[in-house]
Amino acid sequence: MTPRRPHPTLVACLALVTMLLGATPVRAASDVHFRGLLDMSLFSSIEGRSLNMLTFGDSPIDPYRLRLFADARVTPTLEVHVQTIMHEGSGALRAELRADGAYAMWTPLPGHDLALEAGKIPWPIGTFAPRTYSDKNALMGTPLMYQWRTGLLWNRPTVNTDSLVAVAGRGQLSPRSLYLPVIDERWWDTGAVLIGSQAPFEYAVGVVQGSPSWPAPGADNTPGLTILGRAGFVPMPGVRLGVSAADGTWMPHSFERTLPAGHHLRDYHESSLMADAEFARGPFELRGEGIRRRWETTTTGDLDVTSGYVEGRWTLDDGAWLALRADAMRFSDVTPTNGIARPWDDPVDRFEGVIGYRVSQDVRLKLGVQRTVRHPWRAAHLTTDLLLAGLGIKF
Repeated sequence: MTPRRPHPTLVACLALVTMLLGATPVRAASDVHFRGLLDMSLFSSIEGRSLNMLTFGDSPIDPYRLRLFADARVTPTLEVHVQTIMHEGSGALRAELRADGAYAMWTPLPGHDLALEAGKIPWPIGTFAPRTYSDKNALMGTPLMYQWRTGLLWNRPTVNTDSLVAVAGRGQLSPRSLYLPVIDERWWDTGAVLIGSQAPFEYAVGVVQGSPSWPAPGADNTPGLTILGRAGFVPMPGVRLGVSAADGTWMPHSFERTLPAGHHLRDYHESSLMADAEFARGPFELRGEGIRRRWETTTTGDLDVTSGYVEGRWTLDDGAWLALRADAMRFSDVTPTNGIARPWDDPVDRFEGVIGYRVSQDVRLKLGVQRTVRHPWRAAHLTTDLLLAGLGIKF
């Protein structure tokens, strides 16, 4: 499998949608909208950039990232949404121009907040998905729980606990992207989800082919689906609380050779429980999320990870703002053959601060600093500092 290459089906779908939009009659032209988002950044450290790297070799602090969107209203109740991204990433442009999202949204009851999304859809769990875009993200980086790649491989089973701890701390820095993050916000999955709200509650529930850590938007290599969703509560304006959950299979069919007698891949799950909270009052916003994830494995037992972040934003009257985020990720203990229990991957912390300025409605400037602290087992902490500057332009 070559995960960096976009699946041919998605490329074909994108081309088909583009042709259909181009063939839209003149009378419906007002129902088709094209837009874009260009991000340009400078960073002070190659290692710091690697610590922010996402699944496909790009990062939110790259010299440029261009997102293109097409939104079409096919009927009064049916919409189509497509988005692509272009970036340098780690190599050939052919591998870096892809359909990040391609889905239809049906709203069967006009006047009610109820919709069915189907296709390559945004993750319905957690609350970071809308802020993956630079014009919605007060900072520049991505929270660890949506970005950091652990030491657990997806493409081949880990031989034993000794092999697992031998690569602790190396997943994020690997030039290949086959190490699993907790939630891969950079890579959406194919599925269907029902979303809506009925004050003071909001909800989302659906299924996807792969899992939050390793989506399967093309051919599905896993033996089952993942059920996932979120329930939210908005008791008053400016206050939002929610819980999310996901459960499904994650190992590909190639792992079958490691199964104990009488077991099946469907017996081994990837399960997540999340909580989120937001508070906004006047110029001040405070939000946070936390997750507890468990991967059930055939060779190393249950592997748990706990991660979360808290971020705040203070907006000034002149269009400037100050934003801060604190992140942490911790791993459960395993016992190698030496008999000494230790975390199965290296803990990591991250702190980021940004001063931003809205030059105009469509132009934003950000200056920031980021510190990532890794905690290798029984070794000195590894600290990487990064200075950042970014310009985002909507058009």
